[in-house]
Amino acid sequence: MAGDADGGRHGNGAGIGMLARAVADAVPAIVEQLRAANNPRVHREALALLERPLLAHVLALTDGNQLRAARVLGLNRNTLRKRCRELSLPATRVVRRPRLSAAVSGP
Repeated sequence: MAGDADGGRHGNGAGIGMLARAVADAVPAIVEQLRAANNPRVHREALALLERPLLAHVLALTDGNQLRAARVLGLNRNTLRKRCRELSLPATRVVRRPRLSAAVSGP
């Protein structure tokens, strides 16, 4: 299908094609709103609109593990950290506290 982001190489061409179409449909409104706000960095701000939730989602999927998140994204870990800093995203691992029931032994 024309417009598939992965060229159909990964067997998910129809789904990716639909997502690519949705993004393409959203672009005119994004540009219009950024221009209406007299934003001189339309390109950077438009990319940040997608990149911020993308990085946050992948970091959440990997429980904040930056190395695993970078691998999923196809980025170097330092690049991921830099982009998180630039986008004001916390790039630190969320330390999970042990559950109370697991930490306390039964009577």
